[in-house]
This record gives sequence, C-alpha cells and structure tokens, in this order.
Amino acid sequence: MIYLEYLSSVLVGMARIYPCAILVPAFLFQHIRGMLRHVVVMVMALIPAPGIHAVLAAEEYSALMISGLVFKEAALGIFLGVLLAMPFWMFESVGALLDNQRGALAGGQLNPSLGPDATPIGHLFKQLVIYLLIAVLGLSVLTQLIW
Repeated sequence: MIYLEYLSSVLVGMARIYPCAILVPAFLFQHIRGMLRHVVVMVMALIPAPGIHAVLAAEEYSALMISGLVFKEAALGIFLGVLLAMPFWMFESVGALLDNQRGALAGGQLNPSLGPDATPIGHLFKQLVIYLLIAVLGLSVLTQLIW
C-alpha cells in the first residue's frame, strides 16, 4: 500500500481525538456505537495526519518515542475533552438542580434503587446547548480547537 507510511500519523491523531469525542456531548458518541464510532474518529484524524507525518518524517523515531507521543496526545485529548465538555456538564447540572427543586428527582432520593437519575430539564438544556453550538458556531470551531 502506498499510504501505509501515514498509519502512524493517523494513530497519533486518533489518540487526541478519541478522548475528546467520547467526553464532549456534541459528538453524540453516547448514541454512535461500534465500527461507525471508529470510522468517524479515523476520518477526523485524517485531516491533521499529513502535518503529523511531515514532522515524524523529518527525523527517525523509535517505537518507544512514538508510543510516548501517543500517550502524550491521549493525555492532551483527555485534558481538552474535559475542558470542552464542562459547559455541557454545567448546563446539565443546572437542569438537574431545577428538576430537583420541582421534585422530579424525589423518587430517586427516597429509593436509590430506582436507577440512575434522569433529569428531563437537564437533558433538554444539554441538547439546547448542542443545538446552539451547531447553529451559531458550527462543529468546525470545536474540531479546530481539538486539532
């Protein structure tokens, strides 16, 4: 294959994108499962792959250095994912607070074995923020922050 030398560059790019895509609710990875999730991340990693390949091709790197680079990119992806997911978590927690004040979560407080708390207003606020992000800024701004 002629593009096999780009494989390490794509893997380094995927190491940063995976944690961000899993943590940030705007990518909807709670609903996308299996092979489609991996394909979406790989396609997103194809965009910075030529730049990563140019840097990696400039010098000879060992497998240990590449694995260290992948670990560093994964740690950076976790950090960016947490920072980018905080506004979504904030709006969801405000909705959970409103649901708690109106008594929608009273059953879960009295009987914890009912299962996880489902906050309708929190879910609505999170979906509203995702909609506003896509309608006003677009996902391109979010992906540019990740790359």
